[in-house]
Amino acid sequence: MGKRNLDETMNDSAVSETAGDAPALTTEKDEYQALCELVNPIAQPLASRKLAKKVYKLIKKAAAGEKTLREGIKDVQKELRRNEKGICILAGNVSPIDVYSHIPAICEEKEIPYVYIPSREQLGLAVGHRRPSILIFIKPNGAFQELYDEVAETLNHLTVEAA
Repeated sequence: MGKRNLDETMNDSAVSETAGDAPALTTEKDEYQALCELVNPIAQPLASRKLAKKVYKLIKKAAAGEKTLREGIKDVQKELRRNEKGICILAGNVSPIDVYSHIPAICEEKEIPYVYIPSREQLGLAVGHRRPSILIFIKPNGAFQELYDEVAETLNHLTVEAA
């Protein structure tokens, strides 16, 4: 169990290629449609392509600030229990759905707007890391308040379609 030696003949460009760059966050029409086909049955209301783009932009701005973004089931449940105001964003392709199926009911009870995004991988990329994320809670902040209000207003008008 010794240390691995790097190949001496490898140059810097080869090392960066093998490490790989982070995949790009995309909302292209065909790719978005393909992701929407893979969502689970409870993923309602599902964000449109245009709304998803705004949500991704909001997530990026919230991730740059301190204490404005909570990620993961444990942290989001804690924020919901404390009656914090914000927006809840859920990934639509989570399996098994029992992991987070109770969150929309809590959000409706506490009158917190929520929306599903088709891909947990895209949600993780929007936060700024490669690890997939299934649940995000964004609290309002002055740095991105205008975008936050716009997204919150749009989410308040979304309706859950009966399956």
